[in-house]
Amino acid sequence: MGKPVALPVAVSAVWIAVIQARPGWPQVLPEPFDVGATYERTLHVSPQGRSSGDGSPQAPLDSIRTALRLATPGTRIVVHAGTYLGSTSLTGLRGEPGRPIAIVAEGEVVLDAAGASTVLAGSDLRYVVIEGFTLRGATVHGINFDDGGSYNTPAEHLVLRGLTIAGAGSGGNNDCIKLSGVDRFFVLDSEVWGCNRGEIIDMVGCHEGVIAGNYFHDPVANGVQAKGGSADILIHANIFADIPGRAVNAGGSTGLEFFRPLDAPYEAARIRVIGNVFLRNGAASGASIAYVGCDGCVFAHNTVVEPRTWVARILQETTGPRFVPSRNGLFVNNIVVLKQADLRTFVNVGPGTAPETFVFGSNLWYALDQGPDWAGPRLTGGIPPETGSVIQRDPLFADPALGDYHIPLNSPARGAGRVATFETTPDFDGRCWADPPAAGAFEAGLPRRRWSLIRHAVEGHAGQGPRMPTLVTRACPVPCL
Repeated sequence: MGKPVALPVAVSAVWIAVIQARPGWPQVLPEPFDVGATYERTLHVSPQGRSSGDGSPQAPLDSIRTALRLATPGTRIVVHAGTYLGSTSLTGLRGEPGRPIAIVAEGEVVLDAAGASTVLAGSDLRYVVIEGFTLRGATVHGINFDDGGSYNTPAEHLVLRGLTIAGAGSGGNNDCIKLSGVDRFFVLDSEVWGCNRGEIIDMVGCHEGVIAGNYFHDPVANGVQAKGGSADILIHANIFADIPGRAVNAGGSTGLEFFRPLDAPYEAARIRVIGNVFLRNGAASGASIAYVGCDGCVFAHNTVVEPRTWVARILQETTGPRFVPSRNGLFVNNIVVLKQADLRTFVNVGPGTAPETFVFGSNLWYALDQGPDWAGPRLTGGIPPETGSVIQRDPLFADPALGDYHIPLNSPARGAGRVATFETTPDFDGRCWADPPAAGAFEAGLPRRRWSLIRHAVEGHAGQGPRMPTLVTRACPVPCL
């Protein structure tokens, strides 16, 4: 294969990733709009600040709420170490192209809702960056951003980066991050757990988003959900661990009045789940991936370890003449290491779907509780036979006991993938795929790229026992040449 051709810088950085992959094309990830941004003014916030301060280091403000009243496009709000109580509204906060408004933690900054419904809420945001905070204490949602009900004018151009959300909700349909009518957004380099009982991220009618480099674990129910007409979402280089429901719900069930656009013919479309690691998900009738009224959704180059109940589900929960069945899904180039005793079947197919349009292939399947003659998964329910897969070969993970799922050059997963016919990305570490590529989240034998770590989650959270150390790497935002 010849050297890939670099793309011109005039191509949109945000949507550069959705150019269809062909041999010779670069494997790229989108770049957040704030990379390289400079700010015209800085406002400081401190626990020792005053509402009458001017926002200088010598006279800081007392809260984010106070600073927001002074913020204009091109403002950076620096929040100094401490704990800040209560809910904060960002409604109407608007930066501009090249002049975002950033709210950034300096040191250990905790935003504690202290029993209020939401830590951060807002409608109709534009060009806003929120970075580095720990959020806790919300009885409903940790973050709730939306379009204010004006479906034709979405909230857009948002970056949520480096956040720790230590639970949210009180047992209802409560999410750690709720996004409704939000377009062109990034959720990056964050750790989220303990969401009670909605999703880690629940997207309703969201478009052109990137969720990358995160560690999602231990909610009460589900992981990441995109529904209500959501489309063109990339979920890349995340770790999903111990999620009892659906780790990724590509689609779902939405009231007709909440679709964005209102006439969308699908719950979700073109949701791409690529290059992630899935650990022990699905114990409560869940799966690592559920295609639920999803049109053209992709689950590729993922490493799935010890899934529970089902590996995947193909379902249809929203019906009616305008809605297409769950169809045209891909499940390719994955490594699945399983215990057959943990599964009811491999793939659950529900009524009203189009399983005959799905493609399963070029996966590596390895059953820890089966002998060398295991014949691999039996796909039922009308799914076409799998092609090109590797069966009952140990992928030779580097150190699974310590959460290291890289593979060596002598792994049978090396070269086991098929050349992408879908929009692709680099591997988990931001490295280029070989031609043909490896199966799983990591290309074989590449040096491990040392990005900033999200967490070494060893001590456990919220009274849980010790946890496996986990390395989460930041997605590389440049072309992979």
